[in-house]
Amino acid sequence: MKEFLNKYKWTILKTLIVIVVIVGIAIGTYFILRAAGFTTKEDFIDLRDKVGDNVFFWFIIAGLQIIQVIFIPVTNQIITVPMALVFNNELWKVHLTSWLSIWFATLILYWIGRVGGPKILKWILNDEEQVERCTRWLNKGWIFYPICMLLPIPDDILTTLAGTAKLKFWFVALCAFFTRGIDTAFSVYGYGYLTKFWWGWVIMIGGTIFMFLLTFFLWRYDKKKKEAETPQESETVE
Repeated sequence: MKEFLNKYKWTILKTLIVIVVIVGIAIGTYFILRAAGFTTKEDFIDLRDKVGDNVFFWFIIAGLQIIQVIFIPVTNQIITVPMALVFNNELWKVHLTSWLSIWFATLILYWIGRVGGPKILKWILNDEEQVERCTRWLNKGWIFYPICMLLPIPDDILTTLAGTAKLKFWFVALCAFFTRGIDTAFSVYGYGYLTKFWWGWVIMIGGTIFMFLLTFFLWRYDKKKKEAETPQESETVE
């Protein structure tokens, strides 16, 4: 253990610095939003009364969602849930705005990971070969990206890692579009509300089945692709 710590002490220290910076930014952003009056039901009622229920108001909400996703990459509940409580009779507005703005922010996180991720890895590992090895390791998990976006894990961080692994942009964008629609539906309508209507069950069951099937077919595709790329052993001619 002592030998391991001596060998990787700088890598561990740099990793901890990155984690502390990310957590610090997230906490700082939350308290800034809170101080500015953008985190509670009462805050959004006041904002609606001042601005009005118009396009400009919903652009403000979309902007807040984007800021929250990028700088607090843990949960989308900070903006979505209070808004759902304010507009409980017009939840489709909250769902559509949250869906599209969070999806857009997810794409930004992908490019942040794609551009900045390898640089951070290089700074932490201080070894180009190790960076390439880590990137290839992350890339191997691409088939699980769709289903993981629906699991209770920090999917914003997952998307940043997907960018670091240089997954195909169209693949991430397509998966994020569908999964963001599903998880924002859960946040906006709530599990209890969804189960009262037949279309709610369609969203929950159909969406889950779709993502599992997509993961399965992507796994089959990846397996066949690797088998096709495996070089055949050539016969030695003496």
